[in-house]
Amino acid sequence: MIIMKIQRLFPVLILAFSGLVLPFSAFANVVGADTQNFNPTNDGLDFVTVHSSETLTPGLLNMGFFLNYAVNSLPNYEDAGTQKRTNFRDSLISSDLNFAFGIRRGWEAGLSFPAVLSQKVDSDVDTFRGYYSQTGLTELRAMTKARFWGDADKGFGAVLSVNINQIGDNPFLGTGAGPTFNFELVGDKSFGKFAVGLNAGIRLRDPGEKLPGIPIQPFGNQYIASTAASYLIPSWDTKVIAEIFASWPAKSREFVSDRDDQTAEFLLGMKHDINRSLAFHAGAGTEVIHGTSSPDWRVYTGINWVIGPLFSRPNEVFVRVKDQPLRSLEDLSSADPFAGQPEMAEAFIARDVLFEFNKDTLNPKAIVSLKRLVDYLRRPPGFKSLVIEGHTDSVGSVIYNLDLSQRRADSVRRAMVELGLPAARVRGIGYGASRPIADNGNFQGRQLNRRVEFKVKR
Repeated sequence: MIIMKIQRLFPVLILAFSGLVLPFSAFANVVGADTQNFNPTNDGLDFVTVHSSETLTPGLLNMGFFLNYAVNSLPNYEDAGTQKRTNFRDSLISSDLNFAFGIRRGWEAGLSFPAVLSQKVDSDVDTFRGYYSQTGLTELRAMTKARFWGDADKGFGAVLSVNINQIGDNPFLGTGAGPTFNFELVGDKSFGKFAVGLNAGIRLRDPGEKLPGIPIQPFGNQYIASTAASYLIPSWDTKVIAEIFASWPAKSREFVSDRDDQTAEFLLGMKHDINRSLAFHAGAGTEVIHGTSSPDWRVYTGINWVIGPLFSRPNEVFVRVKDQPLRSLEDLSSADPFAGQPEMAEAFIARDVLFEFNKDTLNPKAIVSLKRLVDYLRRPPGFKSLVIEGHTDSVGSVIYNLDLSQRRADSVRRAMVELGLPAARVRGIGYGASRPIADNGNFQGRQLNRRVEFKVKR
């Protein structure tokens, strides 16, 4: 009941936050948009700030809201010894409001609205230092991601994003600066419950003129890289995630701050799937290099909520996979699985539409699709045996999922027998969540794992 209330309130909270924050832009003295090194991904699929190559299924909308609290992230320009890990001199509370939408196969786009909500700067430190003179929206960020190649276990793609500064008097960009463009190549690979990701690219800046009286030259181009590793704990529906993200200048320059002009930060956190569409994040981080806007400590929390598909193309309920496993949701295409001649050994997979949510009751429309499969199996030369396998995702207990998968396999078996198949040659087996074919750590992988498989011998 509480979770359902949270899901109903989430879009209301997003709209309220947007109305309060988006009209206001932040103003800065000595610190700019680069203070937001923590940038959660728009699609919320696999990691926290590191992109995987996977894109949202066409029609799916992901909404995310993150809060992070950073200590000792603002630079000093006179006394380099005022910040220590146990001596808090400044703190920032920032937020990220993210949206992403699956446009077509292997392609998504998104928008982000990062903001500084509050700051605290130690007034006892009499040095020239960075701070915000006004909180609010720091930039607008648009992104698009394309997947060039991949399946359920691995992939390769690219992310292009543009940052439009909303901070007045941003010394890192200078006056009259243009947008910042970021291009990254992204890749990922799964090894059972483990997954790794790697992003690398360049940040192309169009710097403006140096602000008068400020000892900072506007930043030029930078190289950017990040990596992530995760481990899924199915019994807890939780991923443990570790990440490192870094940047360094493409050209060396004079830097007068107590900080380096390169950055690196480490994060360790968790992503817990509350249900099939709602995920909760929490974690902490620290600087690896004492760079611009890298905090001594950071803690974060966030939520991702996916809805849809808001549109869908006509898909067959069944996909014919022969003896090969289904590797991607996109394999569930509109191609007719029953075209062509029957083979001696065949396999079919049914999409997650045969049943009502969390029930073993067949959807009335599923009978029409099952009738097509029955007619296909009765074509000459007929069939010797049919095994119906029920599979679930990892959300829920092992016992519950095993029981649900068995009941679903039995329901399909009864329906197909009633449609004319000989009962002695049809068997139903429930495997629960023990045989996943995709990553249970994100909603798209779980959708793929919720399936019914049909193994035919002729």
